[in-house]
Amino acid sequence: MNEQKKLAVISKMGALRKYNGGVTPLTMPLVTLEEYFDGAEGEAGLLCNSAEAPDNDTILATFQSIRKRPEVHDVRIAIVQCDDGEWPFSDKVVVTTRAGEEDVVGWLPSGFEPDETWEGDVDHLPAEQVEVPAGYRKLWLWYD
Repeated sequence: MNEQKKLAVISKMGALRKYNGGVTPLTMPLVTLEEYFDGAEGEAGLLCNSAEAPDNDTILATFQSIRKRPEVHDVRIAIVQCDDGEWPFSDKVVVTTRAGEEDVVGWLPSGFEPDETWEGDVDHLPAEQVEVPAGYRKLWLWYD
């Protein structure tokens, strides 16, 4: 993994607290797909529990194709944790869209089905605020 790019992603985590052998941000940064995957070189943990075990290039390409859809404004990765010496971990993707939840989930290939979805932000998971144009909303995809 590229240490300089890893440190750049970690710097976006802001204020931290110790958690489970590593650190977690007080407010989850929502980074771009490119910020999250560029430099990870196979170390990013998104979808790490999927039976399909997609590689980072496949995950990146999948979410980039969703971001290109006319009913999608943006796709971001929520950084939730960083263990000492590891690439920052995420189990959440945020799709800013005007499409319905079933539509978004339907765009995902086999192995990319989220364990849970929800719309909008929730108080117990503070996240960075990003632009949400009128008529759009945040759809969270959570991967256990």
